[in-house]
Amino acid sequence: MAAPTPHRQRGVAAVELALLLPLLLLLFLGTGAVLRLYYVNMALLNAAHAGAQYAVTANSEDRGAIAAAALRDGRHDLPRMAAPSVRIVRRCADGSPHGGGACPGHAPAPWTYVEVSADYPFASDTFGMLPGFPAVLNLRQTAIFRLN
Repeated sequence: MAAPTPHRQRGVAAVELALLLPLLLLLFLGTGAVLRLYYVNMALLNAAHAGAQYAVTANSEDRGAIAAAALRDGRHDLPRMAAPSVRIVRRCADGSPHGGGACPGHAPAPWTYVEVSADYPFASDTFGMLPGFPAVLNLRQTAIFRLN
């Protein structure tokens, strides 16, 4: 059997490259999109934590100031970040909602929690190209801290 000529080898290599290049390109772009998604998700979590941490350190239930603290932190990395939502919730020690009056068990008073939720519309051209993935993913991270 005769060995293939160099001319035929060059043709085989070109066909292999033509078949594998789209797959490698998709793999490369997909990895970048997933890493960017992770970065945005962590920035959202940090913004929610910053708002909740402000509420704890200032011992404040001012929803506007808490949202502003979260927004200040999030706008560094996410310029299109919307104003976060802030809830002040009172719960008993067992986790049940406090409806007024005494809490069940030995808890003398309800605990006050602050819940800060940050949202961000993550748009990626790479995810839009893949079947089953939307072009925009609406991300949400929530931080819950106890005030007292």
